[in-house]
Amino acid sequence: MTDTSLSQLKAIASQVEQDPRAARKALRRLAPDLPQTAQVQTALGMTYLSLDQPRDAMRAFKRAIELDPKDPVSRYQLGVLQSDQGLLPQAEENLRVAAAATPDDPDYLSALGFNYYRAGKNDLAVETLEKALAAGAENENAFVALGYLYYEADRLEDARDAFARILDLDPDRGDVYNNMGYIDILRGELQEAEQELETCLTKDVSYLRARYNLALTAWLKGEHDQAIELYKQARRDDRGDAELQQHLADLDEVARHYDEDKKLTALKNKLIVAIKTGRWK
Repeated sequence: MTDTSLSQLKAIASQVEQDPRAARKALRRLAPDLPQTAQVQTALGMTYLSLDQPRDAMRAFKRAIELDPKDPVSRYQLGVLQSDQGLLPQAEENLRVAAAATPDDPDYLSALGFNYYRAGKNDLAVETLEKALAAGAENENAFVALGYLYYEADRLEDARDAFARILDLDPDRGDVYNNMGYIDILRGELQEAEQELETCLTKDVSYLRARYNLALTAWLKGEHDQAIELYKQARRDDRGDAELQQHLADLDEVARHYDEDKKLTALKNKLIVAIKTGRWK
């Protein structure tokens, strides 16, 4: 009976892409008569996920856990859904059980570490995500979280390396090139920063944060006239100066990594005047 039910669910899942309406109808007919076993209820939850029905999937995974509290698959799947919905304590409980049952599974470790990151448990997040990477994780969320955690801990080279690993999975992510470029600015690697930011803009020319960071790079290189021109060009597309305000806040952090001879106070004053008056000093 179990094998038959699993085959039926697999057939419905294979139908989703071609005819999702028919797949939903078939699942509605089948679901009430499915065996009450953890394996089948977990498969039911996965089928609901393929149909983009997360609430029904959560209900199925919860039923699977009731039938087998030690089942790591249903715990993992439920934990991921709960984490995505901001139910972080509940997600942590389920993901910890899943990870404890299969401590070398990189996906389980990545999900648990990312949930720690979302919950602000930074030390646990770093520890768990590093274990995930050692286990062979290839998860963009894990690399993103580690990149920001290392950055917040002022581990700039580690942060850059974490962001760079995302590009192995998705080389078109312009935001990652911008993050790497900004970290290179803080590290004083201005040539590398310029290359990363220009690459970002080849992916997305409208990425205002990268355009402002590129202007900042020019300023730090002593190319002040070019920097101001780049700032002016970017600001024309910055509605309400929203991105420029954020960039202005970043200058305080940048200043902590540079001596006064970079004239960052003068740049900051120019940007403040431009925002207040619309004119450049």
